[in-house]
Amino acid sequence: MSMRAPNLALDRETVVFAVCALLAVTLLALPRDARVLVADRLAAVLTGPYWSVRNFGEDVGRVHERNAWLQERVVQLELQAAAGERMQRDALRLAGPALDPGYEGELVPCRVVMRERGRFATMIKIESLVPVAWEPWLPVISQAGYLGRLRSVINDREAWVELLTAPDFALGVEFERTGLLGILRPRADAFVVEMVGRDEDVLAGDLVITSGIAEVTRRGDDPAAAAVTPRGFPVGTVSRVDTPTDQIFKGIELEPAADFDYNETVFVVVPLGGGRGRR
Repeated sequence: MSMRAPNLALDRETVVFAVCALLAVTLLALPRDARVLVADRLAAVLTGPYWSVRNFGEDVGRVHERNAWLQERVVQLELQAAAGERMQRDALRLAGPALDPGYEGELVPCRVVMRERGRFATMIKIESLVPVAWEPWLPVISQAGYLGRLRSVINDREAWVELLTAPDFALGVEFERTGLLGILRPRADAFVVEMVGRDEDVLAGDLVITSGIAEVTRRGDDPAAAAVTPRGFPVGTVSRVDTPTDQIFKGIELEPAADFDYNETVFVVVPLGGGRGRR
C-alpha cells in the first residue's frame, strides 16, 4: 500500500490560521487598554523586522546605483585625463628641445618606424610627415639630447639614423663647465670620453654637450661630406672619472642624456631653410 506524503503547505497554513485565531481571541478577551498595548507590542515584534529589512534593502539598492554612477563617472574622467595627457605629450614632442640663442637651423620632427640592431650597427628608421631635403650626416636629437646622425637617405620622407651606440661612432664633445674638448665613443656597455689630459679639471656630474667644432667620421668616409653637429646639444653627464698614474689621459665615463632604446619622435637638425624640401 502506498503512503501519501503529508501536505506540508496545508499544515503550515493551518498552523498560521490557528495562531492568528488564537491571537485574535486573546486580544478580544483582554481589557480595552491592555488590548491596545498588546496589539502595539505585537505589531512591533511581528512587522518591525519586515520594515527594517525592506528599508535596508532599499538603501542598499540606492547605494549600488550611486556606486555604479560614480564608477561610470570615474571611467569618463580617466578617459578625458588620458586624452589630455596624449595631447600634451604630442605637443611636447612636436615642440622640440630648447635651442641655444643664435642657433641657425631647423628641427624637423620625425617618427621612428623601425629599429635595427646588430653587432656592428645600431640604427633606427625615421619618417617625416613632409618632404625633407635631408642628406647623410645631419645630426638627430630627441627631447632629452643627442641621439645620432643620418646615415642613409631612402627618399624625401624616410631615412636611416645611426645611433650614438653604434660601435664605431665617435663624436666631438665639450665639457660645458670648463670648455674642455674630447672625443666621445661607445665602449661595451659604457660611453667614454677620450683625449682629455690627466691633469684637466673634470668632475662627476659635469654636463657634456656637442662641441660644434668637428664631426668624427669613420675611416674611408669623406670628412668633407660630413655635416657639423651644432654646439650645445646635451650628450650626457660624467658618471666616473679616473686619473691613472701610468697614462696621460683621464678615464672618463658618461651617462647619456638620451634614451636609445625607446623613442617615438626624434628631430633632424637641418640647415636653416632646408627643412621642407623637394616633392
